[in-house]
Amino acid sequence: MAEDETKENGNQTEEDNDDIYDATGVTSKDNIKHLDFITSIVLMLVCIVYSVMAYGYYVKSKSPFYASPGFMPIIIAVSLFLLSLSLMLQSLKNSSLKENIRRFLEAIPRGVKSIRFRQSIIGLAIFWVYIFVLMRFLPFWLSSLILVFSSFLFLKAAKPVKSAIIAILSVGGIVLLFQFIFRVPMP
Repeated sequence: MAEDETKENGNQTEEDNDDIYDATGVTSKDNIKHLDFITSIVLMLVCIVYSVMAYGYYVKSKSPFYASPGFMPIIIAVSLFLLSLSLMLQSLKNSSLKENIRRFLEAIPRGVKSIRFRQSIIGLAIFWVYIFVLMRFLPFWLSSLILVFSSFLFLKAAKPVKSAIIAILSVGGIVLLFQFIFRVPMP
């Protein structure tokens, strides 16, 4: 009975997913494994970059490694790298590294042309402006207010007036809680 209802409602069980193919004839299970492969590569690259940056913090601090500001980021990056490696190995079961790399290289041109890619780049640009421009020249509360408001407008999450109210309440609440109640200095 429940199985019939899921099929009638359009919901699919795990067994049904084996029969779903995309335009290239690849099952959705293979697509998920391929996406896991890509995710593991991206996370590994991020871990390497953060480890190198954190090592720089350690060198600049001229303190013992366990007491340096780079210690915890390196520990977290190494842990995430090992988890990413585990994800990669799981994604390569019943498939080859060569096949996954080929599929990845074929997908790059399609991905770059997609709307999601452009939206991601714009979103990253908004955060880049926040971190490297607004935070340097404006107080924390004002730069954060601009970030939250512009993010709401970009995502079309609410109308401008509602976005402004949410941004003011959110940033005001954070400043009130941390700066005045907990006495944490804001950047």
